[in-house]
Amino acid sequence: MKYYLASNDLYIEIPTLVFNQIKLQAEGEYPNENGGMLAGRYSTDRHTVYIEKVVVPVEKLTGRTKFMRITKGLENVWEQLAKEGLQYVGEWHSHPNGSTQYSSTDLAAMIDIEKEVAIENPLLLIVSVRSNGLSAHTFYCYKNNKLLEYKKMVDLKELFHGLQEQMQTSLNVNRKFIGHPGSKGDATEQHWIEFLRTYLPDRYKVDKAIVIDSIGNVSEQMDVVIYDAIYTPFIFKQDNFMYIPAESVYAVFEVKQDVEGHIEYAAKKVESVRKLKRTSISMVASGRTTPARPLTKIIGGILTTTNSYRGNDTVIKQLEKLRGLQTLDLGCLCDAGSFYVDYKETEPEDIDPIKDNRKYIEQVYESRKVNEIEFSNKNVSLFTFFLQLVSYLKSIGTVPAIDINAYLKVINAKIDEEI
Repeated sequence: MKYYLASNDLYIEIPTLVFNQIKLQAEGEYPNENGGMLAGRYSTDRHTVYIEKVVVPVEKLTGRTKFMRITKGLENVWEQLAKEGLQYVGEWHSHPNGSTQYSSTDLAAMIDIEKEVAIENPLLLIVSVRSNGLSAHTFYCYKNNKLLEYKKMVDLKELFHGLQEQMQTSLNVNRKFIGHPGSKGDATEQHWIEFLRTYLPDRYKVDKAIVIDSIGNVSEQMDVVIYDAIYTPFIFKQDNFMYIPAESVYAVFEVKQDVEGHIEYAAKKVESVRKLKRTSISMVASGRTTPARPLTKIIGGILTTTNSYRGNDTVIKQLEKLRGLQTLDLGCLCDAGSFYVDYKETEPEDIDPIKDNRKYIEQVYESRKVNEIEFSNKNVSLFTFFLQLVSYLKSIGTVPAIDINAYLKVINAKIDEEI
């Protein structure tokens, strides 16, 4: 647990185990107040206090609105703590059925402590406790005749693991309790879609879809398609299938329960999207006309609940065998780790990236050679996959502008693209 005081660049770190000792002591004395002393150490720059022990007073006076601790009898305790490199860093006490706001009595006590102990910026922790347990807590430090309030920092590690456990639990429930293979697959795909919809920026849309091009070619049905939410001019829905123009696609993924036996299958489905014809024309951005840009790469990958292979070596070997438009960029095997593939690529010099954009992008893929395949720790597979995906999406920027008239040729129609 971490806390910070931004105005003074001061920090507090306290292990959950130590904080729980305070919690139990506060709840155990309820409805009376309780309290004690905090022992810890300072960082070399004196900006961070590491609280490592709670010292319980031998004698104390408690009541519903009062607490007084007596230091007598703790001499040996502090001597032993000093040998461990610990020192007195502050106080804590509880407010039964009250807030964590300090009182004038609390402020006066901290003024006396600073004089008596000769400690710089002594800490004060106030915990609010009610009949159902501890409800809130606030750290303060005494500085310049004031008690300054710390703010709780976000524990990123805890957030990462919480997100991982939540997703893993949902996928495992699907796998265990949904009997029909089709229903199980649909539920798993929906979990991935909802996850990406929740956490990706609003500029991206996520759906299960078939990708089409301007001459009528279609891809395999893709379990997850990430496409542009701003510059996608039309989406078709027919017979419960969604059709998205190829120009709007950023990324496609195959979703399976298990990665075993599905790398090549996923690669072929990704290829069915990448080989579609895509147009690229000039567009107006920020009031200026920008020329047509070369086609962007379409991210391809696989998402699974588990990996039944022994380790990830088999997956790596299968990824290394993929070539051209079938190469995969990243994936997430929830219980085994996420992966990304770093490729060496060569941009063809004899092909115009605008006039022959389809041939150009195919040559880029054909030149791909695996430089490195990196797997994450399995405990953070979901989050590392997500951050890698966001990084790839960021590198793409915005998809090329679609030539709507290319799609209208099929019905012998045309639109005016300038006002």
